[in-house]
Amino acid sequence: MATRPDVPLVQIAKRAGIAVGTLYNYFTDREALVATLFDTRRASLRPLIQAATKANAELAFEPRLRTFVRDLIAACETHRRFIKIALEVPHRPSPTSADVQSSIKEIVKAGVREGAIASKRAELLATVIAGGVRAFMLERIANGAPLDRDLDDLISVLLDGARA
Repeated sequence: MATRPDVPLVQIAKRAGIAVGTLYNYFTDREALVATLFDTRRASLRPLIQAATKANAELAFEPRLRTFVRDLIAACETHRRFIKIALEVPHRPSPTSADVQSSIKEIVKAGVREGAIASKRAELLATVIAGGVRAFMLERIANGAPLDRDLDDLISVLLDGARA
């Protein structure tokens, strides 16, 4: 359930169809409820991200990156409502975001080792890919578009730019 910052716990309980006292049995306040919701959703996403990182580790850099991004986007699509909130609402740093960043860095380092990526730009590329994927998901979610549309074009632009 998405909650706005100004919605009190009483209204959340009412919408959930439970007594507010029941919520207070488990959560001290609204922030504790929201933190628990975020932690629970992230916990269900983390294994999917970790599996996407380990899958296809034997592939060359670009096919591995494309596969990872496709798998990541598929995992996010299954949690679309949560992803929308997680991307839009300021919150504390999450292990899930760190997992994604770490996975991309690992894939880019493999690209450096195989000579597909210049080492002096590897860290910047990892940041650009992570930011580009995040912006891509935000735009797709805002427009109600499927997250998996145009993924190959996204990776091509991130790797090769948009020059003619």
